[in-house]
Amino acid sequence: MPRFAAFITAGLRSASHATRLPWHARTVTLICVGADGVVSQAKTVSEKRDLLDRATGRDLVLVAWPGQWSQDIYVVDDRKAARAALDTP
Repeated sequence: MPRFAAFITAGLRSASHATRLPWHARTVTLICVGADGVVSQAKTVSEKRDLLDRATGRDLVLVAWPGQWSQDIYVVDDRKAARAALDTP
């Protein structure tokens, strides 16, 4: 069962297994729930990079991606890979 700090994320899909997740898209939002209770979001590429750079292993980072019929939510289970995806055009 995946765990991030005190968060159980078993009900969410992992971003590392999502194919074609458009990290650069403005419609994709990152949400960070900090272990300290602070919640933040990032919409631009630079904001997303900054959020991932600041996030720790105790924080919960989610990706919200609007699908055709519903909102898809993924847990960022590999922050390094997510950050690398934002460095590629």
